[in-house]
Amino acid sequence: MPLRLTRFINPKSHRNRKGSEPTNRFSSSPFRAFRHRSFAVLWTGLLFYRAGFWIGLLTFQILIARLTDSSPLMLGLLSFFSTLPMLLVTPFGGVAADRFDRKHLTLLNQGGMGVAAGVISYMVITGRAESVTVIFGFALLFGVGMAFGIPLNQASVANSVPPEDLRSAVSINSIGLNLARIGGPALAGPILAIWGPGGSFVLWTVATLTGVLAISRITLRPYQPEQDTLGVWGRIRQGIDYVRERPTLIRALSLSAVVTLFGTSYMAILPVVAYKNLEGDDQTFTNLIMLIGLGAIVGAILAGSKWLPLNINTISWAAIAFGLGLGVFGMSDTVWQAAILVTWLGGVNFFNLTCLTTLVQMLAAEEKRGRIMSLLILAWGGLYPIGTLAIGVLGEVITTSNALLVFGLVLAAYGTWSLTRPVVQTST
Repeated sequence: MPLRLTRFINPKSHRNRKGSEPTNRFSSSPFRAFRHRSFAVLWTGLLFYRAGFWIGLLTFQILIARLTDSSPLMLGLLSFFSTLPMLLVTPFGGVAADRFDRKHLTLLNQGGMGVAAGVISYMVITGRAESVTVIFGFALLFGVGMAFGIPLNQASVANSVPPEDLRSAVSINSIGLNLARIGGPALAGPILAIWGPGGSFVLWTVATLTGVLAISRITLRPYQPEQDTLGVWGRIRQGIDYVRERPTLIRALSLSAVVTLFGTSYMAILPVVAYKNLEGDDQTFTNLIMLIGLGAIVGAILAGSKWLPLNINTISWAAIAFGLGLGVFGMSDTVWQAAILVTWLGGVNFFNLTCLTTLVQMLAAEEKRGRIMSLLILAWGGLYPIGTLAIGVLGEVITTSNALLVFGLVLAAYGTWSLTRPVVQTST
């Protein structure tokens, strides 16, 4: 009994043999990163910012669908213009994240996005944004802001927690992405019904600026940028060379690229499925977006746990599940079938993305983190416009259902091939 009492009242007795901090059940929880205030506040700010993004994207898609009678090609072009900057701008965002203060750059970037959202709100309310050209132009502008900001956000997340909680932070960050995917459309739905697209864009502006206010209150772990004279292009090449020397990073980026081209790109023609295949309305489309987010939250939580090994084989199996689900989704002809399948697609897609992001974050050197993450974003975000344009064109030629089937089978085939390749185990 005395020994037990001493153990109870002596704080040092709760430390493990290596002298680390006390352990408890929460230390192994997928949500353990919330123990850190800076991460919790950053996550909240990004949640508002991303909710605003989904409100804006949903409204852009509805406007184009109304103006073009839900043309798969025009919806594919909208996604092409909104994500094309990821192919061109993201590497420069990665260089900036490694060179300058990440918090200040994030505030500047997101503040600019909030101002731009206010401008499009004014133009829509006053009837000055009733053409496809204007909408495509603003989609391109917002794409530039998103492409520059994503490497900053990813690097900031890594700087808001200690290394041992990185996997949890990446998982929760993915959960935030999908809470925004659910919450944004959920808020936009009634606003669209009452005040139309103009009111929806005003909500986007408010959500974005609220996120900026929250992020202004965080403190990130000290970070010392590399001091060199390489210049922008030299630093980009340095990041590429770092990846080329690491086979696991090459495999991860390759999987990300294929999943984006033949998997995630289905989002571009989701309005066609909602309006034409299912003969639904704006609410049908909004509900599908929300269900994708719901499934994605489950997938992100699973990826952040330690129940499954974090390696290329796990990610390859997820790619196969994504591809097969996508093919079946293309054949769905009732709302209930589509609802179940998009929930599945959201889950496996974000399980895949969260695992890939965590793996790359763990393998990236701190002083090169922004550039390495920009290459990952380039692989899944930069190739997204190519995939959306391809599936839009193919949908016009062989129907949307057949295009989804073809893309799904290609993705499943690549995942199967990836399973035959040697795996480099990664400690988590």
